[in-house]
Amino acid sequence: MQRFLSTLILAICAPAYAMGWAAPASAPVKSGNALAGGADRCEVVLDTFNKAALGGQIDTAQLTDVVRSLTSRQQLPANFVTKKQARQAGWSPGQSFSDIPALRGKSIGGDHFGNYERRLPREQWKEADLDYRGKKRNAKRLVFAQAGQQYVTVDHYETFHKVPACR
Repeated sequence: MQRFLSTLILAICAPAYAMGWAAPASAPVKSGNALAGGADRCEVVLDTFNKAALGGQIDTAQLTDVVRSLTSRQQLPANFVTKKQARQAGWSPGQSFSDIPALRGKSIGGDHFGNYERRLPREQWKEADLDYRGKKRNAKRLVFAQAGQQYVTVDHYETFHKVPACR
């Protein structure tokens, strides 16, 4: 019964989190469930965001890992390399990371994003590939700023979706 009630509460509250609204001060917080603010909270928030705003197009586990790393350590996870680092390992644009032993399991991330079309607020932006599997790069990116703002694009910078804050 407790699991059912937790699921019901999430079904009602999670869309509000995904739209960037804060939970009300009286929101239930119990240890051992997804609302506890522990390991599940960010994953639940980002899974709801992914389904509602992105049509489920992003790997939620990877997005959660990246968002947590940027929030807690102000840097991308260790599996990200800049284009300069990739070139130093033997990569050139158009080449698959899976063809280069030193880059297997890595993704491009941490390079400057220009925001030349001004679709995002004025800020110093960086970008990271999402859902990269070692072959051809796709259109999915996380764009992030030092101040903590984060956006996802699944259509190579045509549209941006603000990533909801989570822990």
